[in-house]
Amino acid sequence: MDCPWQSVHIAVLGCGERHRLANRHHEYTEFASGFMGTAILQGLLTKIKHGGKPSIRYTAWVRSRTSLERLRQALGEEQQHVDCVAGGDVVQAMAPADTVILGFPPGELKAVFANNAGLVDALRGKLIISLLAGVSYHQLSTVLQDATATHPDFHTMRVIPSIGARIKNSVTLIAENTHAGHEQRLVTTWIFGELGQIQWLPESLMNQATAAGAACNALVIVAVDAIVDASVAEGIPRPEALKLAAACLHSSSALLLNGGMTVESLKEAMSVPKGITINSVLELERGHVRSAISDTVRHAIHYTRNM
Repeated sequence: MDCPWQSVHIAVLGCGERHRLANRHHEYTEFASGFMGTAILQGLLTKIKHGGKPSIRYTAWVRSRTSLERLRQALGEEQQHVDCVAGGDVVQAMAPADTVILGFPPGELKAVFANNAGLVDALRGKLIISLLAGVSYHQLSTVLQDATATHPDFHTMRVIPSIGARIKNSVTLIAENTHAGHEQRLVTTWIFGELGQIQWLPESLMNQATAAGAACNALVIVAVDAIVDASVAEGIPRPEALKLAAACLHSSSALLLNGGMTVESLKEAMSVPKGITINSVLELERGHVRSAISDTVRHAIHYTRNM
């Protein structure tokens, strides 16, 4: 679809942030809290060429110089098309934009806007796209102090993309709503349609769907890691084992998504008598993998509801 606006200025509030966590063995792991905002910028910059239509500008705000350098490194040559701002006046950075993407951690929502009426005022009349998992329209409107039924100054959209946005292969969930105007909904659809697939859902299902997607990501991480390690132990070089595992997952999921197959038909097609696949399925069943996955999904849903 085409963008209904002749020009779009997208500002991302929260990109490239990275923190360190220590586990019980005092080993430190770095994790990114603004990774989704960065992924969206990466995808849009490669999909929508500079100088094309609509005319598009990008602003990215980060807290520190370290985060700024990390963001620039992630964007590579495309950084020249992004106005990257580190610290300073966030109000001034957000004011020129017509579309603001909230990409900071959900737990920081109140802290970002608390005692910052200037920032709230700067968002008036703009399209606000919230990437904050577990944060409802009502919660966001409450924090944006004047966003009430009597002051419809904000056009808010609740969106959950996947990390595949960085390679234009996102599965993006968008909550149905009446909190944004018709054009703002079209712009949101256009932005994330450029980055992959879109699935509209009632807001009442957003937490469940977000959690299910997160559990899928967790399953892929653990499954591929285990497959690669076992393959290496049996003699397959690690790079080849990783490519094989990722390609097989992609192939099977493509059959379910686009090949007209169900889980049952896929299982039947691959389960020849005395075959490797059916014996592998039985081995997974003996390891209680099915119940572990189901429990993980339900735990993720309950966790999301309590964020």
